Amino acid sequence: MLTETPLITETTALVANLETRFLSGGPDDGVPVVFLHDGAWGGSSDVTWSHVLPLAAETFRVIAPDFLGYGGSAKSIRVDVSPFAFRIRHLFSLLDSLGITEPVHIVGNSFGGSIGLRALADEGYRDRIASVTTINGTGGPWKAPDMARIGDFDGTRERLEEIVDILCDPSEDKEAQLDARMRWATAPGHFTAMRGPHMPVPEALKVVRPADPFPAPLQGVATPALLVECTGDTLLESGWAMNLQAELPNARAVLLPYKHCPNITHPQETWNVIGAFLESTIEGGK
Repeated sequence: MLTETPLITETTALVANLETRFLSGGPDDGVPVVFLHDGAWGGSSDVTWSHVLPLAAETFRVIAPDFLGYGGSAKSIRVDVSPFAFRIRHLFSLLDSLGITEPVHIVGNSFGGSIGLRALADEGYRDRIASVTTINGTGGPWKAPDMARIGDFDGTRERLEEIVDILCDPSEDKEAQLDARMRWATAPGHFTAMRGPHMPVPEALKVVRPADPFPAPLQGVATPALLVECTGDTLLESGWAMNLQAELPNARAVLLPYKHCPNITHPQETWNVIGAFLESTIEGGK
């Protein structure tokens, strides 16, 4: 998997007094593109984007953070707000610390794509987003029954392999993917960070949460969006991209014949689709 290369380096910095690991590279004056990783067990920037980042860094300034609770970032989470909200705030705090104040292009896979869409749905962050690309991340709705199959983890490599087989097409790099994901899945605090929000509470403390309006807040948002749906993905309902297109007037949908994480198993093809979208979006905005 990814080690430091001439194009990509690894940094851990304090952001809002929380350890934050991120990968970065590309020209300092390049258009900033933020890559957000998946939310499965052992997810991290290198697990999700190791083969894509060097391709993107040839043209763009790339930043790929580990979310709070994941990878090499602090195992600090919020259980009083949505899993999107505090991570969105932390992401933009990281960008502020890097001096990136212009609108950024967000590219996310699975949970990372959902965070990009949720940020776009928030009027407080919308002006800081130039585009959103989501690869099999819906923002939350349209989950298929197989989503429940990746929720539990017993700490073993065998169980993690079952999860990877649901996420990814067969690949020669599978063992390396497992090694990297296992490293982060067994890191101190990750299991608790993942399970904490789902911990049962006493009956007397249960409250009725307000209904989630998403995706309605996206209705009419003109920010360009790329919705990459994979026909081999069993974690989401078929047609979710078309559902989101009904809300986003400047969204385009692309179908790829793979499972949930084509960025891991087919990085060049996936980057070709993303790169073409980014180039057209940037050119169209000039």
